[in-house]
Amino acid sequence: MILAVILIPALIAMAMLNSMPASRVLTRLYVPCVMFIPVYMTWGIGGFTLNDTTPVLLILCAAGLVRWHNTLRFTFVDLCVLLFAFSAFYADAHLRPVTIGLYVLCQNFAACALPYFVGRTLIEQTNSRREFAKSLVFCLAIVGLTGLYEYRMERNLFNEAVWKLGVQNIMGLQTRWGYARIAGPFGAAILAGMMFTTGLLIQLWLAGTKSWDGAKTLRLLPASRRGKAMTLCVCLGLFLTQSRGPWLGCLFGLIVAAIGFAKDRRRAAILAIGGLTVALIVTAVVLSRYTSEKAYSAAGEGDAEQQDAAYRANLIPLYTPLIEQGGLWGWGTPQVHFRGEVGYLAGQTSIDNEFIRVAMAQGYFGAGVFVLILVGSAYRAARLCATFRNRQDFLLAYCLLGTTLALAFTLTTVALLDPMTQISFMIFGWTQSLRPTGNEQEALAPSATGPFAFKRVFA
Repeated sequence: MILAVILIPALIAMAMLNSMPASRVLTRLYVPCVMFIPVYMTWGIGGFTLNDTTPVLLILCAAGLVRWHNTLRFTFVDLCVLLFAFSAFYADAHLRPVTIGLYVLCQNFAACALPYFVGRTLIEQTNSRREFAKSLVFCLAIVGLTGLYEYRMERNLFNEAVWKLGVQNIMGLQTRWGYARIAGPFGAAILAGMMFTTGLLIQLWLAGTKSWDGAKTLRLLPASRRGKAMTLCVCLGLFLTQSRGPWLGCLFGLIVAAIGFAKDRRRAAILAIGGLTVALIVTAVVLSRYTSEKAYSAAGEGDAEQQDAAYRANLIPLYTPLIEQGGLWGWGTPQVHFRGEVGYLAGQTSIDNEFIRVAMAQGYFGAGVFVLILVGSAYRAARLCATFRNRQDFLLAYCLLGTTLALAFTLTTVALLDPMTQISFMIFGWTQSLRPTGNEQEALAPSATGPFAFKRVFA
């Protein structure tokens, strides 16, 4: 039953491709599937876990590369994504049977490389950036509104739906400050927070370019309020997750994205860099004191929030010796071969830090490549921020830069898991393919108006 449900989106995708381009399948099928079908809908095939979006991504990636491969210029980040998949394979293959490495390779390729090359080929080349962004934000707005029910009634409608289909490995409800933390279909509240953060930063671009004014799906609202309504719904979802890491990451991302809306972007960038530097230093000092042994003892064992923060702070000193022992290729992926029992410390089996998790599983090589993917994506977006002259282009570049930096910060507090892995790498691919549109109002020099607008002067 579960396998049949998982394969339905792939069958629909193949049928849709007969009547519409792959870019529309991306926005009309893939995005709703990844946003509404719970992450627990998976089917194990050996050591490979198949979810509902993997076959769809495979179809879309093939369609995009066949159609647009001639337009692509191979980039450094492209190479890093492929090396990241290779490191996942070799980290297991050199320690265990090659079949284990192949399972891990398929898993990594499905979660990272496929969405990356979909974003690389099916958004900019097809002029679908606005449609993709609107589809993503609209779906998140719906999830944010349904979160009111989960927050108040402490019942996750998405989890209840898959539970009736026989899915058992569902994470229980999380609470904080006496209220439920909404997780929606994303598996955990912090992953939902990361998704809403991404959606909010992309919505900032949509609102700045008034992309919702002509939206038919929101025709009941006045045109001037449609963008505000979407922003409010996404902010609501982010707030209801009660996830502090994504909140801080979103704040940093918004500071960066706001540079694009400033009249003097150079001055705003200097202020933003200074502000972010001070904010990071203050955050580091406060967290250091908050998670210190003295403060932890004074708070008592009943302070769950401080326990949670101290747990994450202790990951670095406790796992550093194991990472050093793992060396260049790490310990492989314990979840595949050892069911999570080997390679983790007793009492700290959950590695709530993606950089540590990758360093454990794929060693220095995999962790270094992952950092290069983040740095390369941020560098590409920052470079486009400085070179784009079209308002809608440089606003998008600033928002994608903010998204990447927000993700990098948040990953110090959580592991990168599906569906956030897919959306993150799709955005990385999108960033690599960004190109100027040249059909919107120029930002630096407003168009001439008045009786002499078209007068030609010779001197």
